[in-house]
Amino acid sequence: MSVKMSKIIETIENFAPTHIAEEWDNVGLLVGRHDADVSKVLVALDVLDEVIDEAIAQGAQAIITHHPPIFKPITRINDENPLGRRLLRLIENKICLHTAHTNLDATDGGINDMLFDILGLQNKEYICETRSGVFLGRAGIVSAPMTLSNFAQTVKNILGLGVATYCGDGDVKVHKVGIIGGASAGTGFFKGALAVGCDTFVTGDIKFHAAQAAMDIGLNLVDATHYGSEIIFVERFAKYLQGQIDDIEIITSKINGQPFKTVS
Repeated sequence: MSVKMSKIIETIENFAPTHIAEEWDNVGLLVGRHDADVSKVLVALDVLDEVIDEAIAQGAQAIITHHPPIFKPITRINDENPLGRRLLRLIENKICLHTAHTNLDATDGGINDMLFDILGLQNKEYICETRSGVFLGRAGIVSAPMTLSNFAQTVKNILGLGVATYCGDGDVKVHKVGIIGGASAGTGFFKGALAVGCDTFVTGDIKFHAAQAAMDIGLNLVDATHYGSEIIFVERFAKYLQGQIDDIEIITSKINGQPFKTVS
């Protein structure tokens, strides 16, 4: 059995409406036809070469990702660069590509709610309003106060990270935590977390000077890595889609797309 790609798109966008995506973002159907017949969908974080290989091998007619491969306008699609080659392979193999990015971050039940739940936080609050009524972040109370170093270790264990990186006094107690998956280590987000009383903020891609800025205003940081804080969406979103659409098979990518490796 199969359904039209338009039905899959409608299901995704009912859950994560495109109008709540950030203005700089690029979400929706990026490659393919709305009227394409789809019987199998692969859910992945990124459109990697290995993910396209996986989709072809599994016979998937569509890939759903969190990260869009196209952010800026492109003037040509050819085999001269990695992006062009990936887009050509999708087109040549008649594989549709749909992305849900910042709309999936902000929506109720989206990535930041998934992260909130998996970290066991309580008393949810919405933080970091980017536009009227659109909140990227969440904040909550830890189940039991613990030291920052122990909290970082907890995040590491829950998300399966290679290392536990944190900024702040490792012996200070963590009570209230703000979270935004991906890359949100900036003063605007830090102030949004502080405004609701957070002592700690979890995100990814924390740079040196951003860490200094957070410490200057008294906010602890835990780097859950970009990949580690968002890969959690794959299994959960695939399960959601399967529950909404009976007539197709939803599968999840088994590719490890974490580009950073660690040694101990």
